[in-house]
Amino acid sequence: MSSTSPRSPCSPSLVGSGRALGVTALLILISLPIDAVAQATPPGLVEVREGGRHGLWFGLGVGAGGESYDLRPSTGYSDVLYRPTISLRLGGTVSQHLRLGGEVLSWINENGPAVESLSSALFVAQFYPLAATGLYLKGGLGIGRNAVDFEDGYGTGDTGFAALVGAGYELRLGRRIYLNPVVDLVGHRYGNRLGASYRERLVNFGLGILLQTGR
Repeated sequence: MSSTSPRSPCSPSLVGSGRALGVTALLILISLPIDAVAQATPPGLVEVREGGRHGLWFGLGVGAGGESYDLRPSTGYSDVLYRPTISLRLGGTVSQHLRLGGEVLSWINENGPAVESLSSALFVAQFYPLAATGLYLKGGLGIGRNAVDFEDGYGTGDTGFAALVGAGYELRLGRRIYLNPVVDLVGHRYGNRLGASYRERLVNFGLGILLQTGR
């Protein structure tokens, strides 16, 4: 007499379902740590996101500047004299496309007992046509001064109008620091004590560091 036994827990249909659930669970467990590792920042590196201009900013730069002048009546600009330059900038960020601030740029020529200088104090605007890149165009207006100072304390010079056009690039090195190469053209116009006017200009090739506050 044959008898029918109840379905065993190890019947083929249940084994197949159990294996499928086990494989699915294993794949989920394996995939979770992989995604977490892929999204985590590697140790020792700083996560840098594009479009991160914000807050206050401060820049310090050095460079080589070519100075020349044009006396009146105009005879054309003189030969260019290259000497060191130094610049200081400070301002705020309006948006990802615009920074505003002030800049002081000085060209210095040590010539024996005399030190010649050409300095500009400017209000500047830096426009970034593409927010996701560091390229910017710069313009500025302000006052300019040329001066000659001697070791005995005597000095002379003229003060006039100054304007600047230029371009630069902010190469991001970290969350708050940029390497900043620039090219600037600065023009000065003076009226001297005798009522005559003359012009002076400076072409500056600079390299600086820019720091910004914020996150």
